[in-house]
Amino acid sequence: MRSDRVVTHETCTQRCAYCTARRSEDDRAWVQTRAVLGRVRDAVSRGARELVLTGGEPAMRSDLARLVAEAKRAGAERVVLETNGTLLDDARCRELRAAGLDVARVNLTAWGDALDAITDDPGGFARTVRGVDALVAAGVAVELSAVVLRATAEQLPALPAAVAARFGAGVRSLVLRVPARSPDPAGLLGWSAAAEVVAAVAREAKRAGLAVRFAQDANIPPCVFPHPAAVAHLYAMTAGMGARPGHRHLDACAACSVRDRCAGFDDDTLDRFGAPAVEPVAEERLRRRLSVISSVEEQAARELVQSNRDVAQGGAAAVHEDLVRVVFQCNQSCRFCFVSTHLPAAADDAVREAIARSGRADRWITLTGGEPTLHPRLAEIVALARASSPHPVGLQTNATRLGDAGAVRSLVEAGLRRVYVSLHAPDADLSDAITEAPGTFDATLRGLDALHAEASLTLVVQCVVTRRNHHRLVALVDLVAARWPRAQLGFAFVAPSSDLVPRDQELVPRYRDVVPSIEAAVREAGARGLRCGGFASMCGVPLCLVSAEAQTDLLEEIPDGFDGGEFVHPAACDGCALRTRCYGVRRGYVALYGDDELRPVSAAPHATSGRLGS
Repeated sequence: MRSDRVVTHETCTQRCAYCTARRSEDDRAWVQTRAVLGRVRDAVSRGARELVLTGGEPAMRSDLARLVAEAKRAGAERVVLETNGTLLDDARCRELRAAGLDVARVNLTAWGDALDAITDDPGGFARTVRGVDALVAAGVAVELSAVVLRATAEQLPALPAAVAARFGAGVRSLVLRVPARSPDPAGLLGWSAAAEVVAAVAREAKRAGLAVRFAQDANIPPCVFPHPAAVAHLYAMTAGMGARPGHRHLDACAACSVRDRCAGFDDDTLDRFGAPAVEPVAEERLRRRLSVISSVEEQAARELVQSNRDVAQGGAAAVHEDLVRVVFQCNQSCRFCFVSTHLPAAADDAVREAIARSGRADRWITLTGGEPTLHPRLAEIVALARASSPHPVGLQTNATRLGDAGAVRSLVEAGLRRVYVSLHAPDADLSDAITEAPGTFDATLRGLDALHAEASLTLVVQCVVTRRNHHRLVALVDLVAARWPRAQLGFAFVAPSSDLVPRDQELVPRYRDVVPSIEAAVREAGARGLRCGGFASMCGVPLCLVSAEAQTDLLEEIPDGFDGGEFVHPAACDGCALRTRCYGVRRGYVALYGDDELRPVSAAPHATSGRLGS
């Protein structure tokens, strides 16, 4: 979510020694309501979905509720207020909530008298606490903001416990800032000292059950920490964020896997404290944990439900399906997985509400993850999905925990009717290397045996086609036909479908290199009496590259915008008979290889019936 900050004015009720934003007086023309509204509308028109109203102290303005309401009317999806909270009472907070305020980020950089000393505002701490109480009572989500400085270093690790004890569930997170500039530069901390404080705060926040993260302009790269994996949850790093004015990369950054999303080191801090000794981020799992869009909580909410389209049984009418992630964790580590498997599971209430919402929308519901069988109450969730939607309940799994017939039977009795099992190779060596989970190939086979024995289940074996396994697809078809003859096959082309999937040519092959292998597998499946498909989906390949023989599940026309802007139709698609039924090419693929493989089709084949897995 793109976030823009709009400064409402620059005076403040407090005089924090570290603040670089406060001014002694405001430019009257610049702070007029009309001028601020102009900045609000301009930010939204440039694509901001989150708008942060900041200062100075915005609550000094009598028109603050109007600014919030106008930001919402202009199109902001979320409005955040940065404040010290001292001027907020119950009536003011109710007014702000009614205007559309979503989040208040309240400065509470120390506890008790220590805060008043830092802000030079006697009694300010008590007024801030009352302001937080009023915000919570009004239904505004509250985050606290704290600054890592020499003056706060000793007290900050104790802050999470104090916050949790005083506010309980009313305060959801703590946002940390590590400033690089201050009116008093002697109060700033160097790299290692700041990292030590931050790591201590993160440990105590975990004990207190308080979420903690860095502000968007975090001034401390993860490589500064001795153990960056322990603080990865503080970061929200997105590809393309690697360029920031006033920052530079060190020579060691060239080998770092997050070089494209890390701004590097602030010039002023480098000049003041010198370059730290760092080790570049190299581990793939750590790169994935650092790659979050906004915050851990918001990323989990973003990925909880994924919409999908498929082909309905008996015709080419589109089926609208919701994939609900009951957990994010997985017991395999496939490099091509686009799920943030490091995220904590969503709360049960959130999962239940997502299922109920999908049911009300008349969606097919498929439970997925991560690995959904890691959820301890999966049968209950299957039963809820069955009660919520008239359509067959599905499950996406690696089946490693389904080798017991009793476990499968409990899911069937709860209402499970469709199972999609990931299996990416016909032998243990290759499969376990792809999943990076030794021993799980045999466990998946046992799970497939148990699922195949349940005649009421529709069973689909799904394979992600990569450079590593495409030459073994025919052997995979033969394994499925011999061991699970009533199963179906689904092929998905690996692609950089999110920022988590590496833009790596060793992982993502060219279409032209693997399509012959896919075609051979489709022919072998036909000869063995197995149905297969998966091409006419966002996980397929452009339809112009697949023979008519292999186009077994063409969709009806795809609504504009359904792909969320992830795909493009290059010039070669103009005039193609399949253009409106083909997603085109993922932007990530075009970035790797371009679009010179595409060849427009002059006449579309007839759409064929049958939904894979229906």
